[in-house]
Amino acid sequence: MKHLASRTLLLAALAVSGTFAVQAAYADAAAAVAAPTDAELAVSVKQALDADQELKALDLKVSSSKAEVTIEGPMTDDQQMFKAGQIAEKVPGVKFVINKMEQKS
Repeated sequence: MKHLASRTLLLAALAVSGTFAVQAAYADAAAAVAAPTDAELAVSVKQALDADQELKALDLKVSSSKAEVTIEGPMTDDQQMFKAGQIAEKVPGVKFVINKMEQKS
């Protein structure tokens, strides 16, 4: 009887660990499929920035490397820099925003 109980517990443990392994594999595959490329991420951020008329007029340049987005271009006040950073951070896939906007002279 003890032997049967031990075997049952072992089989249950193996079944549970197999379920977790399958779920982890599917989660990794889904993350890989869902993650945009850097080029796609830069385009998405640029579109999000251009949806704001004030920022669109600045014609900001956007690039991305390893999901870190860089925004470059002129600004007339600090609020534009703040707004651009907030918009970029909300784009799915962006891990970090480097804002290199500079004051227009």
